[in-house]
Amino acid sequence: MRTRTARRALAVVLLAVVSGATATGAAAATEERIGFATTGLDGTDPRTGWTLHSAFQVFDPPDQKPFGIADFFIGGIVPDGGEGILYECTTEDQVRARLDGVDSASAVGRLRVACSSPEGLPERTGTALVALRWQGTGPVERLVFQRGDCTEHLDVRGARVTGRVVLAVPGVVVAPLVNGDPAENDLRQQRIVCG
Repeated sequence: MRTRTARRALAVVLLAVVSGATATGAAAATEERIGFATTGLDGTDPRTGWTLHSAFQVFDPPDQKPFGIADFFIGGIVPDGGEGILYECTTEDQVRARLDGVDSASAVGRLRVACSSPEGLPERTGTALVALRWQGTGPVERLVFQRGDCTEHLDVRGARVTGRVVLAVPGVVVAPLVNGDPAENDLRQQRIVCG
């Protein structure tokens, strides 16, 4: 009887030691995941012929809901007669987004933009109405990088992007931007494991 109780007590102690070691090992390792969706958008204002460009991105960080954001560049004939950037439109706003690994993503909403000119044109404000969808296409490329004590796992997949963003800056442009180059579209999932 005493031997069976001693064995049981020893088993409980060993289980506690093993559990503690496992918990310590698990606590020492950290893992962070983040998802991305990107696309390049272009357009032309039919009234002025000015060109528009944007690199739109969706982020899915570990500590907040997915969101979409972009800056916009408006180009045309600059005051000295050459071609260049007339306005840069930036925003602090974010739109609602969804990201489903490297399968699909979407972004919908309105961004308020503030536009300044490197050419000294008057500052303007406007809006960008966003309705974009990514659909993964083709195989997933799986990459692994060693970063000191950390290992980065990166899955990348091309995507087809549909929808558009309509940029409206009164007195400057009102035009849609769409994706015309599939090489600018992708979905990514990054996982970094340290320890």
